[in-house]
Amino acid sequence: MPLLEKLRLLGNAASWDSCGGVKQKNLRKAKIPASYSSFVYDCAASSEPCRLMKVLQSNSCIHDCKYCVNSACKSGKAELAPIELAKSFDSLQRQGYVEGLFLSSAVTGEADKTAEKMIESVRLLRQRFGFKGYVHLKVLPTMSKHLIFEMAELANRLSVNLETVSKSHWETLGSTKDYLRDLQLRLLWLDEAKRKGRLTSFTTQLILGAAGETDLDVLEKMRWLYGNTLLHRTYFSAFQPVKGTALEKKDGEKPLREYQLYQSDWLLRKYGFKLNELKLGLNEENRFGNARDIKHEIALNNPNQFPIDVNSAGKEELLRVPGIGPKTAEKIIEEREQQGKRFHSMRELQQAGAIARRAMPFVQIDGARQAKLSAFC
Repeated sequence: MPLLEKLRLLGNAASWDSCGGVKQKNLRKAKIPASYSSFVYDCAASSEPCRLMKVLQSNSCIHDCKYCVNSACKSGKAELAPIELAKSFDSLQRQGYVEGLFLSSAVTGEADKTAEKMIESVRLLRQRFGFKGYVHLKVLPTMSKHLIFEMAELANRLSVNLETVSKSHWETLGSTKDYLRDLQLRLLWLDEAKRKGRLTSFTTQLILGAAGETDLDVLEKMRWLYGNTLLHRTYFSAFQPVKGTALEKKDGEKPLREYQLYQSDWLLRKYGFKLNELKLGLNEENRFGNARDIKHEIALNNPNQFPIDVNSAGKEELLRVPGIGPKTAEKIIEEREQQGKRFHSMRELQQAGAIARRAMPFVQIDGARQAKLSAFC
């Protein structure tokens, strides 16, 4: 099979792994050949935007995951030899088409043998081709601990897909992996590598809607992950049926749910919200329903907490106000404490970075609430 065709197949198969990247949409502007569109992604890979080559080492898999494109693939099988992958990336990188690599793989035969090919691919990049940039490697279920630590020596970030929230949910999705032993244990090994200073960061991914989990199930899992490990962040993928899989006739999940849970993840990680606060946004089915702004929904359902006095509130209180994020909260406090400033109007609060129309009904300035809450319900 021609190399470009391999890259196309393995790039399309890699699209199901989330890493904050989207396929290149404006290829002409970026001067990237259209034939590369299936494996070149724009991604916020680290602190700066990064264009990634995103592929699988192989798309031939021994596992029977009911949702997975690789389990459904009966033809169009492809695999990159380590030297093929390394040379392909080096060529793309030297031409300025990519700046980093995201590499995953289906499990072909034994997980360790597949993982060793991934490791060899990146070792060639680092040692033979001198690449010093961003590499994200996907940890495979059942692979050995010592190989995870080898990956950690070569990559900037590792990840393992938990896919769902519990062992019982996983049993509806596949029979060839054990959730606790094969998936969650590998995440705990990533945590060990991070704590030992051998890994910069690690992430995971959850599929939404394939196993019947509620939003509360997801929130509880995230609370456990962030409370017990050094997990950098959680990615979400709204389930979409793939032709040829066991779940091809199952309804796809709405993209809105993915959007809602990304907001919730942000509130947990960056805003310091507690699980009990997030529960205020859930309906009787333990879902966020049709809410498009989870923080606003929580605030509406917790009226006794408001209004917040912007001239005396601490950072934690300010962060509960819709329209005020961490940077704005810090600026408000800085202007009050270091400049002796008092806020006298919504215009001044807006100049500090607040989104006035969202914040108005939830704040108090000079003893006066800025808008009636009922008008925003």
